[in-house]
Amino acid sequence: MTLDLNKLAQRIIEQNQYMTIASSDKDGNAWVSPVVYAYDNDWNFYFVSIPNSKHCLNFKENNKISVAIFDSHQDWGEGIGLQIEGEIKKLKLTEISNAIKIYFKRNYPYGTITEAFGKGLKNMLNKKLYRLYKLSSIRIWINNPNSDTDERAEVELSNN
Repeated sequence: MTLDLNKLAQRIIEQNQYMTIASSDKDGNAWVSPVVYAYDNDWNFYFVSIPNSKHCLNFKENNKISVAIFDSHQDWGEGIGLQIEGEIKKLKLTEISNAIKIYFKRNYPYGTITEAFGKGLKNMLNKKLYRLYKLSSIRIWINNPNSDTDERAEVELSNN
């Protein structure tokens, strides 16, 4: 049976909550950071971070990043995950309210945002101690379980 790679990619996004972001500074020095994410109907990703963290400082110098999303509990040799090329985009003022709703209303697979944590995080966002970031994907690949070799295939996410 051939798996639908687009639907499989959507399931990977829906069934995980951490993505690992690879960023680099202006000199090309790489840095990776795991972050909890939420996503919208257009498959944009949202995450919260401290603006003076190394990856966020890198975004100011180079907004192009790479991301991996996968379940680390998969059996050896059976792992399927996503590799994503994208850009960090500054949210427009009109987008912030909706992005906050997306982030806080997501049904996270490994637990929910508790009321106390959510209240504290919203307070830190309001005080600008933390910031909400948006990742717009440019290209997404999945390692293809339909292939006999270790190959990756590009996928086109849609809600159809």
